[in-house]
Amino acid sequence: MGARPGPESPVPSTTNLRARDQLVLAAVLGTAAWFAVLRVAETKNEAAVGGGAYALDGRHPADREAFGRLLSQLSKMGDPDLADRLEALRARGELWVAPRLGPERWAVFVETVPRVRRVYIRREALLDPVAHLYGRARPDIPRAYQDAHAWLGVAGALRHELAHHDGVRAEAGAYDVELAWYEARRHAPFLDRLSDEERRAWEWGIESAVLSARKARETATGLSAPPSP
Repeated sequence: MGARPGPESPVPSTTNLRARDQLVLAAVLGTAAWFAVLRVAETKNEAAVGGGAYALDGRHPADREAFGRLLSQLSKMGDPDLADRLEALRARGELWVAPRLGPERWAVFVETVPRVRRVYIRREALLDPVAHLYGRARPDIPRAYQDAHAWLGVAGALRHELAHHDGVRAEAGAYDVELAWYEARRHAPFLDRLSDEERRAWEWGIESAVLSARKARETATGLSAPPSP
């Protein structure tokens, strides 16, 4: 039996080859352009926080340990859901540390086109909230009171920036979310589990955080916050 001839393969035309090459080239150039724009957006983000920022990941053990302490404090304050949200943000690469962020900010949300969205926390605020808050020794305020105020301050600031991350554009709205979070701490069950002195420290810290946020809201917006419910 004679050999059966195989199916003939069509010979691509020069026109088809050129069209396909053009599509491949367009895809390559489009991808390169996207990454170039993305890098510009990342550079703008970093410039907004003073540069030198980095993701909160395993490459910086001291920062991760400090972040773990913050999550523990949030659970202690009765808000494990906020702790979970921050951990999810970190896992997605959207929580960064900003060592050069100015001392006037605990944290900041920065968004640049195309959708580079990150919450940056000042490194000193993460590593030592008391040092960030007070800046110098305050022997006139008991340490337990300073600690409570500082933990509430960093947590409230992150709640504020998460509000921006969630789509709240106006500063007044984000401050209202932050203030509502502080007010919820007043009624959180964790206070009932504390000794009298510890409770007084946290109640003082809550009141101090509320006053600070109200003042910051008025400075940023020119409007006073509505009365607490």
